[in-house]
Amino acid sequence: MHMLLRFLLAMLVRGNRAPRLAIDEVSRIDYRVHLVDIDLLGHMNNGRYLSFMDLGRIDLTKRTGIAARLSKAGIHAVVGQQSIAYRRSIGFLHAFTLESRLVGADERSCYIEQRFVAKGQVMARAVVRGRFVQRGVGAVRMDVVSAACDYDFEANHPVPDEIRTWADWSALPGAKADHPSVWA
Repeated sequence: MHMLLRFLLAMLVRGNRAPRLAIDEVSRIDYRVHLVDIDLLGHMNNGRYLSFMDLGRIDLTKRTGIAARLSKAGIHAVVGQQSIAYRRSIGFLHAFTLESRLVGADERSCYIEQRFVAKGQVMARAVVRGRFVQRGVGAVRMDVVSAACDYDFEANHPVPDEIRTWADWSALPGAKADHPSVWA
């Protein structure tokens, strides 16, 4: 329930009242770790980071105007891949800032880097590969997204080599392809 309230704040309040951002700017949201966010060791639960990341991406897309344009076109984003590295834990009642920014786009996806920052230090960093689906169509390519947003994501944000390597390495076959679980 606590994350639902944070979600509603991100969607209805912050996304509409916070200053607008250019597509290449960094979204920053301040949070504090509450009792519902911690695990038995007293620091933020690993899974909770991913939930906060959802809120960061919502804030980024709302404040850049991307969310409204995509919604009008019947397009919404889904997470295709994500990876997070934890450097230091964030403890109970500690404040942190979640930073989110677009770092690249290719013909099928966009890539967002997200950082958890406390006292000026990066505590965790993640990369998320977002895909887009359109009502009645299914998965759409980035040229469709670019047309809906009147912005050429691929031309303005080429994918850095290290992110391309990660995306290729961690990719799975398409949803309709056969991919049994076989351990070598």
